[in-house]
Amino acid sequence: MKYNKIKKIFIEYFKNKKHKIYKSLSIVNKDKSNLMFINSGIIQFKKYFLGIKNPKYLRIANIQKCIRITGKSSDLKLVGYDNYHHTMFEMLGNWSFGDYSLKLAIKYALELIIKKYKISKDNIYITIFKGNKFNNLVKDYESYNICKKLINKKNILFFGLKHNFWKIDNFNLCGPSVEIHIDIRNKKLKKKILGYKLINKNNKYLIELWNIVNIKYLIKNNIIYKNNNKLSNNFIDTGMGLERLCMILQKKKSTYDTDLFKPIIKKIEKILLIKYKKNNKYDLVIKIVSDHIRSIFIIMLNDIKPNNKKHGYIIKKLIRRSLIYTYKYLNFKKPFLFKLINIVYKTFYKKKKNNKIKIIKLYLKKEEKLFFLSLKKNIKIMKKLIYINYLKLNKKFIDKKFIYFLYETYGLFYFIIKKYIIKKKLILEIKKNINNNIEI
Repeated sequence: MKYNKIKKIFIEYFKNKKHKIYKSLSIVNKDKSNLMFINSGIIQFKKYFLGIKNPKYLRIANIQKCIRITGKSSDLKLVGYDNYHHTMFEMLGNWSFGDYSLKLAIKYALELIIKKYKISKDNIYITIFKGNKFNNLVKDYESYNICKKLINKKNILFFGLKHNFWKIDNFNLCGPSVEIHIDIRNKKLKKKILGYKLINKNNKYLIELWNIVNIKYLIKNNIIYKNNNKLSNNFIDTGMGLERLCMILQKKKSTYDTDLFKPIIKKIEKILLIKYKKNNKYDLVIKIVSDHIRSIFIIMLNDIKPNNKKHGYIIKKLIRRSLIYTYKYLNFKKPFLFKLINIVYKTFYKKKKNNKIKIIKLYLKKEEKLFFLSLKKNIKIMKKLIYINYLKLNKKFIDKKFIYFLYETYGLFYFIIKKYIIKKKLILEIKKNINNNIEI
């Protein structure tokens, strides 16, 4: 099942369930909070949940483009190193603002994934909140009683605050959650270890897909307040990752193997003259570049240009990270990201080309050129500084403060510095974890 059909089924399903379908909000957060980007579907409904504003519609669904690069929710360091985390993803969500309860929310979710998306019940595992004595929160038997009628009760597990109690950052809202996980392992592996033993154990083939939160409490300074007149049992927030759903429905082991990423990866292979799934280092480069170029494109589509301020700096960071990985593992030192923009656009939109495409490509190419010019210049400065401070004085050791200074001041990555000083037979007086604060 292709990406566009998956989206269409979701929208049509919730339309039939009398939900108002909202468009994806601009990914640049425009309210006065510290949040730079929209990082979940709930953001645009904050005022409704807090009782500041009354919603026009009590049932809403949408597919929201989200960015998770900054703050607590950042997935940046996971990208490329696993099969399903991304800096930009689309979140399928449905909401009830005092209308339907958790019971109906669970029924909708399971009906959609079992009847419409044809996911086998045997592959579905559900986790439910087991309660918490300290906060005087009871075990969620209500959800358990609903779920056991719809799937095998052996596939239902209870977990605590860490996994099944959802706190919504910057909102002071929280509540117990019901999480739906899908087992995409082959029959052999399923027989060897039963799926319920792998839930929340970071198994890359047992995927958390859908989170259904019953928002009924306020939280301040880690104290949960139960009796709040503005919230009722019928405030529901749900979220399901579209990229993960594509992976499951297209029977792939990685989101990078879906039709969302395949065309982009083919183009990267052609430009960089490498093959996907032939070499672990090449795969890392391909995953990082294919992920980052989607985020770069979506941010720049919102009229943000690469610069040293807030959103613009994030674009620069993603460009730099993409180029440095290709330089490190492929020794590739030419601008190429701008060549991927057309194919990225096609994966998101079927309509004719947007007028912004040419502008995005121009700015991107310019930024890539500046990066390589700056890198060349800074490597020269580094050589000069090492000569003055170490070689000229016949010192054999370079301390970690100096390494960090080169990174912080000149943006020189650890592998570049290391390569040069080994050439000069200098020794790093550094522990192996020097790069804890220094990227690659």
